Amino acid sequence: MMELNNDDLKALSTFESLTGAQAADVLITEHAVVFLVPREDMGKAIGAKGANITRVRQAFGRQVLVFEDNSDMEQFLRALFAPIPITNINVHEKMNSKTVYVTVEEQNRGAAIGKGGERIKVQRALLQRKFGCDLKLVAH
Repeated sequence: MMELNNDDLKALSTFESLTGAQAADVLITEHAVVFLVPREDMGKAIGAKGANITRVRQAFGRQVLVFEDNSDMEQFLRALFAPIPITNINVHEKMNSKTVYVTVEEQNRGAAIGKGGERIKVQRALLQRKFGCDLKLVAH
């Protein structure tokens, strides 16, 4: 179960008041504020022509990312990696730990990792918080 601190709670409250969408979780990093939003609230979260996200970005003064929340790990991962196609997902369990190996095409590896590794750090943190799993990226 994830724990939220005061900054997280403030971020969730600000997001909800600016968008009308209720986020299930928030992750605050050095470069971005990342929200997990239920599918039915994604339209509200983004707003017409991205107006709501623009307001949220202005309020936080940094990049804001919104991902669709999902209780199914495979669908959750596909949403995190979109628009990058995932070719395979394997879960390995060993001694009370789970590692998820996500395979992408070699030409998509850089995009999956992101500038300075920021995208993969966010993906790892969200997967760990939601499912208690480590994430390894495989390119072929």
